Amino acid sequence: MKAIRHLASDQTSVRTTKTVEFDLLAHNLTKSDICDEIVYWIDAGERVKATVLHTVPGLIGQRGFEMKPRIIGRLFYIKVTFQQSRENGHRLLVLSSHPDH
Repeated sequence: MKAIRHLASDQTSVRTTKTVEFDLLAHNLTKSDICDEIVYWIDAGERVKATVLHTVPGLIGQRGFEMKPRIIGRLFYIKVTFQQSRENGHRLLVLSSHPDH
């Protein structure tokens, strides 16, 4: 979880999918807000659940990580994975960030 926290604390190392961008806009949130919540979640010792990606083209079989922090008074579902980056080796890709249904 150290690697997730480290990358989330440097927003230049975080990318979001188009779906995440639209989900954030729908709730008046930013990438910065989500990165902050990931850092707070990990610092609080909350559970980060490892999973395997099954539905993301090009990433099927790769490890993902799920968190469920409370943001703006609602339980949110956040899923991230690691991606190779030419600039700095690794980056964090936010695959989901929406209210938990």
